[in-house]
Amino acid sequence: MNEKIKALWDKICAGATVAGEFATKTAETAGKKATGVVNASKINLKIFDLTTDIDVLYKEVGRMIYAAHSNEETSTEELDARLLAIDEKKAQIEELRACLNSESSAKKCSECGKINDSDSSYCSNCGNALSD
Repeated sequence: MNEKIKALWDKICAGATVAGEFATKTAETAGKKATGVVNASKINLKIFDLTTDIDVLYKEVGRMIYAAHSNEETSTEELDARLLAIDEKKAQIEELRACLNSESSAKKCSECGKINDSDSSYCSNCGNALSD
């Protein structure tokens, strides 16, 4: 084989190897990010469901308080149970949010409070430098 053709072939093979390694790393990174997005979506959906449940409980509590105001018979045990359920659901939401923050290892801006990606150096909202 001609020396020039062999040298060209070697460069093409080396370039293909580098491109293949880069594609593999890119696919691995994309896979990790996709898994993170799926997990975050599941957590956010749970938070949404709990928030909806709390709204329903707020309405029930409001009806019970209005009934008591209207001198209708109301059960304080039922009212206490609903208030306790609200407290429990709020605690679950806080746990889920803490899980979401620890999973994403996001950076919170000290100036504006915006949550930024973990690999960000500057806040996407105000431009403040983010600490590591």
